Amino acid sequence: MGTERKTYYAKSANEFHDRIKNSDHLQRVGKLARKFGAEIGKAAAAGIAGDYHDFGKYGESFQGVLDGTHQGIDHAFPSAAYLYHRIDENWKDNGSWVPILEAVAGHHDGLVGISEMDNELHRVYHNARVEECPSRKHPSLRGEAAFSQAEAAFREDFPDRTFPRLRPRHADERGSVGTMLDTRMLFSCLVDADYSVSASDDDTEYLKKNSRPPLEAKEMLGKLEAHCAKLRANSTADPKINALRREVYHRCGAAGAKPMGVFTLTAPTGVGKTMAMLHFALRHCMEHSLKRIITVLPFLTLAEQTEKEYREIFPDVLVDHSQANLPETSRILASRWDSPVIITTSVRFFESLFSDNPRDCRKLHHIAGSVVLFDEAQSLPASLAKPTVEAVQALCRKYRCTMVFSTATQPDFGALPDTAWKPTEILPDNAVLFQKMRRVHTVWRNRMSLGAVAMEMGAQKNVCCIVNLRSHARILFEALKKQQGSGDGLFFLTSDLCPAHRLQVIAEIKERQSRGEPCLLVATQCMEAGVDLDFHVVYRALAPLESIIQAAGRCNRNGKAAGGGKVVVFYPEEAGNLYPGTTYGKAAGIVSSLWDGCGEPELSDLEQIHSYYSRFFGNVTEDKELREAIEFRDYRQAARKYCLVQNAGVSLIVPWGGKAELFQKAAQSVRSGKVNGELLRETAPITISCFHEEAVRSCATPVRIRKGREVVETGTYILNEGFEEKYDPVTGFALTEGTTRMELLMT
Repeated sequence: MGTERKTYYAKSANEFHDRIKNSDHLQRVGKLARKFGAEIGKAAAAGIAGDYHDFGKYGESFQGVLDGTHQGIDHAFPSAAYLYHRIDENWKDNGSWVPILEAVAGHHDGLVGISEMDNELHRVYHNARVEECPSRKHPSLRGEAAFSQAEAAFREDFPDRTFPRLRPRHADERGSVGTMLDTRMLFSCLVDADYSVSASDDDTEYLKKNSRPPLEAKEMLGKLEAHCAKLRANSTADPKINALRREVYHRCGAAGAKPMGVFTLTAPTGVGKTMAMLHFALRHCMEHSLKRIITVLPFLTLAEQTEKEYREIFPDVLVDHSQANLPETSRILASRWDSPVIITTSVRFFESLFSDNPRDCRKLHHIAGSVVLFDEAQSLPASLAKPTVEAVQALCRKYRCTMVFSTATQPDFGALPDTAWKPTEILPDNAVLFQKMRRVHTVWRNRMSLGAVAMEMGAQKNVCCIVNLRSHARILFEALKKQQGSGDGLFFLTSDLCPAHRLQVIAEIKERQSRGEPCLLVATQCMEAGVDLDFHVVYRALAPLESIIQAAGRCNRNGKAAGGGKVVVFYPEEAGNLYPGTTYGKAAGIVSSLWDGCGEPELSDLEQIHSYYSRFFGNVTEDKELREAIEFRDYRQAARKYCLVQNAGVSLIVPWGGKAELFQKAAQSVRSGKVNGELLRETAPITISCFHEEAVRSCATPVRIRKGREVVETGTYILNEGFEEKYDPVTGFALTEGTTRMELLMT
């Protein structure tokens, strides 16, 4: 009698299925990964990764995990170790294998660079006494005997499979943003295939439910035209401005026929860039058979407004950002990005391109073959500009992407050291457009106290002041309230207000402006971009030039102010820190030096904008640790150092009166210990960010969530009972009665 053949399993049985054989799982993942890989020109490599990614399950240790006798077992690293052993000894001369090894080894615990793990790959294959993988788990296979036994089992399952060979790839890009992106793209194909196949075991309709039909660009173009016609018919703006908006719209559409690549759209605020970019994108998709439009926005307020506009045109818009309150089906779709129209934030988009995390990288292969519209491109942190440009160029060069950088203040990334930046400008004669759209004149005040600003604002009927710090906003607001004697027509807008509260304030201001009633607004940078308000006079505390120009975009937006709008830029004559960060302060200093001796600077002077960015980028120091991480293929360190928001603070759920029932629901769930991810997403509209965790702890309770047997911190707090007065119905959350604590809170 022959030896009975052992069956190796990939998954335990559950209510939806019996035990899943490892051979079945590998076959299905390999097939799906190959399909995903074909879409990015990596079918062979993705197929190999899928075929072998769970080789490490052909061992007793992992089978013990399924039986409940073992735990803390890493099967992914031994899978990579097997491939490492099987490839040619001179594999280092063939860069094609590196992404496969990195992807397979990291498909559960995250990417690790080949140089960091090559010795460990060798050790785990040859040494039966190895106790840990880089994941700090025990390897499912260790030593040559265990690997030989696993290989025999694998060959019994796949007797006709021969070990693959790959076409050699030049290794001249090792240690670059581009080659690390190659691994992440392959990693994305493998992770998405693995997760999708596993989920399909429970629900055979999983992929069908979590994929959307391809973009119907021609049909959507018709809907865009109808929507824009409606906007023009209902517009109350000056006819000359409407004519310029139509011109920009049509010229952007015509530019859609141009070859794929990196584009800039440099146009003044208020010219209708949102719809014009969509016109470009849809025609570009038709011209080049592209399947997706991804709109990337730096601020949540912009994402909220853009989503509202897009839904007038597109039947299916996927919104993916940190405060998106998505139902379960949309959350899965957001993890995959298999949708024709996506709105996301710059944090979601760009940090994913530098991530080591399987969940973050899962969607990346769906970026290929897309038009990516990056609005308010000036918001990109200067210290990250160079690697970001390199990533964008790699997307366009290797993965059939077109990227549009849109802003009124176009950064000159060519001023960065050793940076090739030659985008195609969609409106090459934009200087003429800036002159035609000139709606304001600017006054520069070298020194001005907040008290003096309040006095001048009090004499205006439709005026806004934007300052750099929340503490300054509170000082100015209190001065105005004392001066006015009542709060009627006086508004406050900072990120001390939760998102739902901010939207309510904006809606109230719009309503009052439409009736011609007085509006005095004190705000921080949270309302500079994407907030469609129109003031006759705007005061702006000295800031980076792009912030000043964005603020000016809220002045005489529709060209209705008699004699034009007025923007007053002032240097706050206040004690203490004036800026929310060092780089921010340096950029403001460049503006001050450019305007020295100039009483009425011209904000639409493109030469001055170019000079500003040349000086700004000339003083920028790239993050050396990030560059070193890229050069050494250190995925974990790259992910840590590429961070668009350096200090995101902690989240705090607050009792805004407009959603009192939601707050009470959350408080009850915290008290009963029944918090889940759905509740955290549902409370996003009443959640703010605070940068002083110690002070938050003094008045709030940590929100914890149960994951399996563990109870873990979420980084979110909820304001305690008895501290409700800390959330003011007008000015939002304040840590103290005064303002000293607020110096610690940045907008």
